Amino acid sequence: MKIEIWSDIMCPWCYIGKARLAKALERLDGADDVDVVWRSFELRPEQPREPGATLGEMMRQRLGLAPDAAVDLFEKIAGLGRELGLDIRLTGVRPVNSFDAQRLVHLAAEEGLADVVKEELFHAYLTENLNVADHEVLADLAKHAGLDPAEVRRTLRGDAYAAEVRADESLAARRGVSGVPSFFVDGVPVGAGVPTVEELHRALVRAR
Repeated sequence: MKIEIWSDIMCPWCYIGKARLAKALERLDGADDVDVVWRSFELRPEQPREPGATLGEMMRQRLGLAPDAAVDLFEKIAGLGRELGLDIRLTGVRPVNSFDAQRLVHLAAEEGLADVVKEELFHAYLTENLNVADHEVLADLAKHAGLDPAEVRRTLRGDAYAAEVRADESLAARRGVSGVPSFFVDGVPVGAGVPTVEELHRALVRAR
């Protein structure tokens, strides 16, 4: 069985979706035989690598969202995260470009560490509010995940895995993926938005 997930570490819903998938897999007999593939998706490809406005400020500027509405939304997301053991802190988040982080995930996949690196990235950005476009931050996270930080630095200095990121984005367009997270089980999309643990588990059982 092959599970493909289009996601961006800028997206707290993607972090929640990852945790829900882990819960669904815990309930599945033979979960060790499941191949999980993390696909690249950039929510803000135009975003610079240097942090600027906070996420709340951006939402108010771009979407006209009232300050109280942003606070309520952030607390709702944090609450959903707490149910899964996640500590999501959105008030301090400052969006940055995620392209190099996406490349890092592809490098990690070569070593069978994509899932671990995704977890490190989500936690770094959404809990610690680190700049995950900074190459030194990425090298440090990769080290914690079991990758060679020197290799990570060499990779990020060049354009390795850029084609793989673009290929994922092209495949997303062909499959009609316009938002994240988007889950596919053996090529079949699972629900809309962020599926629940139960919805993900049912999809996995049907595919067996």
